[in-house]
Amino acid sequence: MSERTTLQRKPERAVDDRGAIHAVLDEGLMAHVGLVAGEGGVAHPVVIPMLYARDGDVLYLHGSPASRLLRTAKAGVEVCVTVTLLDALVLARSGLHHSMNYRSVVVMGTATEVTDHETKVAALDRLVEHTIPGRSAQIRPAHDIEVKGTTVLVLPLDQCSMKARAAGPVDDPDDLDEPSWAGLIPVGVAVGEPEPDEGSTGNPVPGHVAFWSRGPGQVNGRAG
Repeated sequence: MSERTTLQRKPERAVDDRGAIHAVLDEGLMAHVGLVAGEGGVAHPVVIPMLYARDGDVLYLHGSPASRLLRTAKAGVEVCVTVTLLDALVLARSGLHHSMNYRSVVVMGTATEVTDHETKVAALDRLVEHTIPGRSAQIRPAHDIEVKGTTVLVLPLDQCSMKARAAGPVDDPDDLDEPSWAGLIPVGVAVGEPEPDEGSTGNPVPGHVAFWSRGPGQVNGRAG
């Protein structure tokens, strides 16, 4: 936690527990990565959704070497990464007090490129495992040309903060007698049945695919 990651608005919603921060990053599937691209009069903000993975106290990001965001980030420009989980819609008795229950982590810092081949392969495997635990052991290893053709960045979690809301509606006292319904609509990740491609038709669906899920209390996306 640093001065710039200290919450200014509603600081009572800050969560300092490192385990809770890691849990949000492990449960999330998509991060939004922002930075300022360009210089001088052409400088402009860019925010791109990206797959990511946590490994200990770092985040891995990856993409094509042609990606403008990755090329800018690895040049030393500071980035801001956000991961937000929406847990519920909060319906109050007035429009003003409608809200959302959420858990959100913001990470700031300078990302560096992973150039060591073995470290890069491990990072790419971690990205697969973050999304679908158990998957990397079921697929062929990455070819050298694939590893060389992918940019991997690592971002330390030294400067990060978490903000969360987990409560019911907070109505004005004068509104409590209103007949409007108030409460929560829980929100989560809906998972459909796996759809095999033509080459997999007839084959049994492996457990890591059939039982894939995401949610609070699950270990990196899977129960148990």
